[in-house]
Parts: sequence; structure tokens; C-alpha cells
Amino acid sequence: MRDDIQDEYPPLLRMMGMVAIAVAVVILVFFAIGYVFGRLFL
Repeated sequence: MRDDIQDEYPPLLRMMGMVAIAVAVVILVFFAIGYVFGRLFL
């Protein structure tokens, strides 16, 4: 329906999206590690 909009995405926007996802995953991983350490040692 709106294929013309999807074709206009520049590579930079896709790269920024992938970086945002990577940052979110890293934050979640560190949060999980902190939670596990907190449960084990506190």
C-alpha cells in the first residue's frame, strides 16, 4: 500500500535503528546481570 515510503529509507536511518536495538539489548543484558548478582549476593 505504501511501498514508496519504505523505498525512501536512507541507509543511515536503518543503521541508526540497528544501533538503537543494539543499545537496548546491551542495557537489558546489563540489567539482567545486575539483577542476578543482586539476587545472589544481597
